[in-house]
Amino acid sequence: MSPGATASVRSPAVGTEPYDVQTYSDIDSVDPRAWDALLAPDDVLATHRFIGVCQKSRAADAAYRHITVHDGRRLVAIATCCRMQVALDLLSTGFMRGAIQGVRRWRRDFLRVPVAFCGLPVSVGNSCLRLRPGTDAPAIAALVARELQSWARDSGTAVLCFKEFAPREEPIVESLPDHGYFRAPSMPSCTLDIAWRTFEEYVDAMRAGYRRQILASLRARDRLGLTVRLVSAWEAQAERIFPLYEQVMDRAPFQLERLNLAFFQHLAADLGDQTRVILVERDGALLAAAVLLYAPGALTFLLAGIDYAHHRQSQAYLTLVAEIVAEAIRCGATRLELGQTTYDLKQRLGATMSPRWLYIKCPNPAVHLAIRAASGALFPSIALPPRRVFKDPGFTIVS
Repeated sequence: MSPGATASVRSPAVGTEPYDVQTYSDIDSVDPRAWDALLAPDDVLATHRFIGVCQKSRAADAAYRHITVHDGRRLVAIATCCRMQVALDLLSTGFMRGAIQGVRRWRRDFLRVPVAFCGLPVSVGNSCLRLRPGTDAPAIAALVARELQSWARDSGTAVLCFKEFAPREEPIVESLPDHGYFRAPSMPSCTLDIAWRTFEEYVDAMRAGYRRQILASLRARDRLGLTVRLVSAWEAQAERIFPLYEQVMDRAPFQLERLNLAFFQHLAADLGDQTRVILVERDGALLAAAVLLYAPGALTFLLAGIDYAHHRQSQAYLTLVAEIVAEAIRCGATRLELGQTTYDLKQRLGATMSPRWLYIKCPNPAVHLAIRAASGALFPSIALPPRRVFKDPGFTIVS
């Protein structure tokens, strides 16, 4: 057993070949080169370094299990799991959310339960299960589901969840219903495909109404004296950005986790040239900030901070997101990952929405049936009408 492994198990034959499964409580016990070898070049959110940032910072007070699966001497699959306290109504809206909040006035922990996730305790619209091409996906899904259930049983965890799978990833986990899971919608993620050489080309490609909106925001930026800076070595800025992130979280209608200052500090220190920040300032005061992650073909908008005391007057968030688009074009990215929430603004800037899916199971059959029966209210679908932002039919936005 490798140092740091909490279990080393040779599985029974699943499909045609046996697999060796090892689990680790600390990502540093796993060889980073072997782990990252299963990732695509743009897959920065599943890298050993990013997972290490989450774990070292104790983000959301999560506990971890990192899973490696070998077929003989070959590493064929990796997964990161975490366990944390979650409000099961976090994605609910309307009457259901109001009713649950009413119950919490006299029973504070109602529907707050420990959940074991195959995924990270950071809401990035990204899954954490990776397979070598050609690997038997149903066999691997069964093995990871077995390890997750064993961990949940040993830790007294009430709910198991594989999160958050994009349509292209669903073949990896489509067999999970055979193991007692049901599928539920999570919050969609937004992507802007970059096809312009300059920001001016991007703005010129917009239809008139959308172009007027972004030009008006740029004029307001100049009129109000806002300045925009891109900062690469930003560890010293973390303490300025974090209070603005907390303001965002104080107002967030959907909140799985609340990150801490250590997460920002470790991210800046440990990811090196893979991360930068955009700062929107006025007279030296920070009004908005964005944390960005860089990969060869993609730019990811990871986190935002906003000073709401000045937001209504300055509209600094729109300035911030427009500058993120400009940076994606400057750095030569082919796509900009804009993440979840604030869908209307991101659609007006040309982003498309892509669904994300959860797979959920409760070891207690009665609880499982109850949550599945209420899943339509607990996990409502989010669907917004498409917007045709760009003039060229080749850039027509399709939801």
